[in-house]
Amino acid sequence: MGLAQTQQVLAQLYTNSQLRQRFFANPQSVGAELGLTEPQIQELAAISSEQVNMFANSLKWKRLGEVRELLPGTAKVLGKNFNDLFWRYAETYIPQGIKKHRLDAIAFANFIQTQKIEPVWVRDLLRYEKTWLLAYDSPRCLRVCWFLYPVDKLGTTEKISRQLTLAVWWRLNERSRLHHTLRWWPIP
Repeated sequence: MGLAQTQQVLAQLYTNSQLRQRFFANPQSVGAELGLTEPQIQELAAISSEQVNMFANSLKWKRLGEVRELLPGTAKVLGKNFNDLFWRYAETYIPQGIKKHRLDAIAFANFIQTQKIEPVWVRDLLRYEKTWLLAYDSPRCLRVCWFLYPVDKLGTTEKISRQLTLAVWWRLNERSRLHHTLRWWPIP
């Protein structure tokens, strides 16, 4: 196993808490599962598990900060619950690629949509912010979404009541800016 593969295993240890716990509990067995040589196992096992855990947590906090900036309304409304959901989610998904923060936020939004959350209109706010992220990355797009609540008022101090809302995002070509409009209809 070369340097690149060793670095890949180290990255897995930093991002996968279950693997990290298993490795430091039994480095020989888990190291062999990962295809490490005996000297590589000894070298990785010599690293303080406390240091690895601290670095792994700092990576998660950085991810949380990036995702919070990309889903600001949802983060504000969910408060501490946003962090709790993120810690659970971060165990299941590791972002890859050059736009990893945006992809991380989209995947986290998908994760939140599978959870039971209150108030009920948070789902609309979350879908709205997620659609912004998806539309922003598209060189050409037309995205249309219906919401049961006025997404532009969600997360404010205003009383929230149901109001059918249509949101449209469009971009004609990659050099044009992203356009967006909202329309509302009262729900009888």
